[in-house]
Amino acid sequence: MRGGRERLRVTLWLAFCLLRLHAFPFPIPFVDPYTSPRDVDAINDLYVALGSPDLDGWTDLGGDPCKEAWQGVQCDGPNVTAIELRAAGLGGKLSGTLGDFTALTLLDLSNNKIGGAIPQSLPPALTQLDLSSNSLSGELPDSMAMLSSLSTLHVQNNQLSGALDVLEDLPLKDLNVENNQFSGPIPEKLLSIPKFLRDGNKFTIPPIPGFSPTPGTPPPPAPSTSPPSPKHVPAPAASQEPPVLSGSHPPIYVIPATPQDAPPRHNNKKVSPAKAAGFSILAAGSLSIAVVAIVFTVSKWRRKRSLRVGYLRGVEMSTPSWVREPPRVSVVAKSERECHSGAERKIDYVKAAGSSIHPSFKNSSKDIIVSDKNVQGSSEGPQQFPFTFFTVASLQQHTNSFSDQNLIRETCFGITYLADHHGSKFSVLKLGGDTAKMPVAEFLKIVQDISELRHPNVEELVGCCVDHGQRLLVYKHFSDNTLDDMMQFEHRASDAAETLPWDARIAVALEAATALEYLHEGSHERVVHRHFRPEHILIDGELRVSVSGIGLAPFVPQLSDYCGATLSYEPPEAAGPGAAWTAKGDVYSFGVVMLQLLTGRKPYDSSRTRGERHLVPWASPRLHDLAALGKMADPRLGAPPVRSLSRLADIVGRCIQQEAEFRPAMPQVAQDLRRALEDARAGAAALHKFR
Repeated sequence: MRGGRERLRVTLWLAFCLLRLHAFPFPIPFVDPYTSPRDVDAINDLYVALGSPDLDGWTDLGGDPCKEAWQGVQCDGPNVTAIELRAAGLGGKLSGTLGDFTALTLLDLSNNKIGGAIPQSLPPALTQLDLSSNSLSGELPDSMAMLSSLSTLHVQNNQLSGALDVLEDLPLKDLNVENNQFSGPIPEKLLSIPKFLRDGNKFTIPPIPGFSPTPGTPPPPAPSTSPPSPKHVPAPAASQEPPVLSGSHPPIYVIPATPQDAPPRHNNKKVSPAKAAGFSILAAGSLSIAVVAIVFTVSKWRRKRSLRVGYLRGVEMSTPSWVREPPRVSVVAKSERECHSGAERKIDYVKAAGSSIHPSFKNSSKDIIVSDKNVQGSSEGPQQFPFTFFTVASLQQHTNSFSDQNLIRETCFGITYLADHHGSKFSVLKLGGDTAKMPVAEFLKIVQDISELRHPNVEELVGCCVDHGQRLLVYKHFSDNTLDDMMQFEHRASDAAETLPWDARIAVALEAATALEYLHEGSHERVVHRHFRPEHILIDGELRVSVSGIGLAPFVPQLSDYCGATLSYEPPEAAGPGAAWTAKGDVYSFGVVMLQLLTGRKPYDSSRTRGERHLVPWASPRLHDLAALGKMADPRLGAPPVRSLSRLADIVGRCIQQEAEFRPAMPQVAQDLRRALEDARAGAAALHKFR
C-alpha cells in the first residue's frame, strides 16, 4: 500500500512538470518569482510604513519589484540594490525590516515628509544613505556603527538629536548633519572626513587640555607679613592661571615653569654670556613670530574687507525717478570741500551704474543715491555695476505691496510680481527659501554674471534690490504667459483651437533652442540652465520666446526643495548624490519639453494607466515607428505633416538618450529644428492650398 502511494506521488509530480512545460511555457509567478522573496517582503513592509503612497508598481502584498520595474527600484539579478524616491511625496515612517535588504547599496528618500526615528534594522551593504529634508527625530541607531561600507550619509534638515559617536569608525567620505539638534563633542575621527557639513546643531567644543576656554585674570598675590628682601624677587605662584596676550591674533599662552621644572636660583652667581645670548635670541624669535602673526592676520582681514567693500561700494547706486522717499546714503564719506551743495552731491545715475541700463530709466530727472545698511564706503572709488539698484519702497509702491493682483506666476525660484509705472512694465522676482541669508557680495556677484547675458531669447535683467536685507531681481517684463499655460498639458483639451498649432510648436522649440545654444556656446562663459521646463519658457502674443530662470542655479541650495523635485526633466547622469550637471543635461531636459510638444502630455501623469505614467520610457520606443508615432501625437493637432513629425521625433530621440555622450549639442539641435520648421510650414501651406 505504501509503495502504491509513492508511485502515485511520483506520477502526479511528473504530470505537473509536463503540464507546466507544455501547457504553460511561461514562468508561473507564484511558483518561481524573479525578485528575492526576502526583498519582496521588505519592500512590502516599507510601502505600508510609508503610508501606501502613490508609487508606480508598489503594493503592500507580493509583486515582483525587479521584474515589474517598480518606481525608483533598481536591481542586480533578483536582488534589490537601490531605492531612489527623492521628493516623491512620502509620509509615514521607515519600516523596521530595512535590514532584510541584504544587497541594497543606495537608499535615497530625501525631500519627503517621513517622520519617526531611524530604525535599528538597516541594510548592511549600504554605501549611500540620504534621508535629508524629512521630519525624522530621535538619535542615530547603534546599528549604524555596523555599516562598514557606508561612504555617504546625508541626514541634514531633520530633528535628529544625540551624539555622533556611532559614526566615528565608519569609512565616511561625505557626511552632512546640518540643521538638526545634535549635541555633545564631535568625535575627532569625524573631523578628518573630506566633506563634513555640521552647522545648525548644538555641538560643544572641547576645552584646551590644562586650561579653561577663557583664561581668567590671575588672583592678586596674598599679602606678606614681612617685607620682601631687596635682594630677592618673589617667583610667580604655580597655581596661577597662565597669562594671555590678547590681540587680533589667536591667544598666546605664556606658561610659567613649575617649581619642579625651574632651575634653582643662585643670586650670587652671574649668568654666563652664552646663556644670556641664547635667551636673547629665543626672546627675539618669539617676538618676531608674534609680530608676523599679527601682521598676517590684520593684512588678511583688510584684504577681505577691501574685497567686500569693492562689491558693495557705497554707493553711488541710483534708482529711476519714480522712486519716492528712498533712504539716503550716510556711508559715502565726502569732505565739505567736495560737497558745496545738495545738488552737487547727486551722482550721474548712468555713469555710476554702467552703460547697460534699461532705456526707460535714462531720462530720469532725479538721480538718487540708494544704499543697503551693509554697504560701506572705500577709498578706492565706487564699484560700477552694469545694472540698476532698486529700493524696497519703490518696488512695493509699483507692485501694490506685492499683492495677489500683481502676481504673475510662481516657479521653483520664487514668486514673480508685475511692477507697472506709467506704461513701463517690469517683472520682480521675489526669491524664496533662505536667499535673504546670502551675503550681499555673493548675491551681487551672481547678479552681475546674469546681467552680462544678452540675447533676444533670454530674459533681460534690469537690476536688483538688496535694501533692508531683501534679495529681489528685476527683469524687463516680457509676457504673463508661459509654454505651460498655452499648452494646457494638465487639461487634455479636446479643442484644437485651445492649443498651439504644429508649426507654432516647432517655432517655439527653435527659439528656445537658440537661447540654450547661446548659453552653451555664445556667452562669455558657458552657462548651464539646469531647470529648463515649460514654466520657464515665456511666450508673448506674437509667439516670440524668452527663456527665464537663467543663471539662478546657484540660488537653488537656498531655495525650497521644489526646484529639485521635478525629476522628470532630470537627466539620468544627474540622479546620483553630488553628480555634476553639464550642458548635455540641458539637452535632455530640452528633449523632454519637445516630447511634451509632440504628445501634449505631462512628463509624469499619475492619472494615466501604469505603463503610460512616465512619458519618456513610454514614448521612447514609439518615436521610430510611424504608425505608433501618429497615434501618440497630440490629438488636438489633427494630422501634422508626416515628414516634419518624423524629423521632430528623430531630434527628440537623440536628445533623450540615456548616455550623455550620445546626445547632440544644442547648435546641432537648433539646425535640425530649422529644417523641421521648414517641413512643417511647407506641409501647412500645401494643406491650406488643398482646402
